[in-house]
Amino acid sequence: MKWLLLILLFGLQILCTACSFQQQAQSVAQRKPLEKRQHEYKSPTDYELRNRGYDPKTGEILTYDHKPRVEMIDEKSGKYAFKWIGYDGKEKTVIFQRNDAIDVIVSAAVSRTPEGLYLYTYKVENLPSSGSHLSLIIIQNFAADSKPVEIEGMTPNCRDLIILDSFRKAPCETLKMNMEHSFFIGQMSNWIEQFKEGSWIGIAPLSETEKYEPGRSLEVKIVSKAAPGVVKCHAAGGQGGLKGAGEHMPFVLENLLPGYEDYPKGYTVGPVDNISSFSDTERVKYLLDKLPLFKKSGWITDDIMQKYDKLLKAGDLDSILKRIENDLKSEAITTEVFSIIQAMK
Repeated sequence: MKWLLLILLFGLQILCTACSFQQQAQSVAQRKPLEKRQHEYKSPTDYELRNRGYDPKTGEILTYDHKPRVEMIDEKSGKYAFKWIGYDGKEKTVIFQRNDAIDVIVSAAVSRTPEGLYLYTYKVENLPSSGSHLSLIIIQNFAADSKPVEIEGMTPNCRDLIILDSFRKAPCETLKMNMEHSFFIGQMSNWIEQFKEGSWIGIAPLSETEKYEPGRSLEVKIVSKAAPGVVKCHAAGGQGGLKGAGEHMPFVLENLLPGYEDYPKGYTVGPVDNISSFSDTERVKYLLDKLPLFKKSGWITDDIMQKYDKLLKAGDLDSILKRIENDLKSEAITTEVFSIIQAMK
């Protein structure tokens, strides 16, 4: 009986300790990694025989079983071998690496430049748990003047920015890029479903010797006249593209390849040009609408979210403005929430 009592008391102590840790964790806002879709690549089981030509005598189509299949090479790095029997009867192999074999946290802080512009500083962390290097970060904005001004301490020149719509026709006297061998700055097309709203600036490290392996971070700075609001972001990891096999990959395997939907995705803050024209009522509504997203992204604790929700529903934005500095210091909110609310003064 005594042993049973001791076991029960020990179990109760463990439970109380676990609850204490949980409450402690909830008292601090912790950004969450970008979301990844759950998808498994498997060998096709239903496919048609492959055409290899025509019978010179009968003119009939000649077919054969090309045995398409998918084999895992390394689960952590997301590498697969797509294999099939080629037209010459020999086995063909193409190596594919999924873009989501990477764990990324994007953090953002906003300050003001001496000229009164908003300076957005992004830290893109490739977490130690990742299976590949960071190959691309894409950040949404809703302001035509959004301009990358610094990447890892390097300053882009006009030639580096020439792919961006807003700077494509800007005068540029130099033909040499500052970042020719370091970073590529591009813009995602609005024709792509995932990038149809707003503008999207993509930044890709180019160095083959200085890759952003797990544990490294990339810093990007963007300026704009527009105040901060919630925007989306995507990332990608690993080696893009496919190494050829001397012939076209069978369609049944090609159709397994993902588009941009497998890019890890989430939210950050970025230039949103209509926020500065919001009325007091619109500001309150905007924050109320975004509170669940703040929580989902790990930018705010449950307790502070409930307090903000109550104040906003009463139309009391001023009380939130008075407390946000202390909430930031106590880590109850992150710099993302602080930046958005502070800009609404």
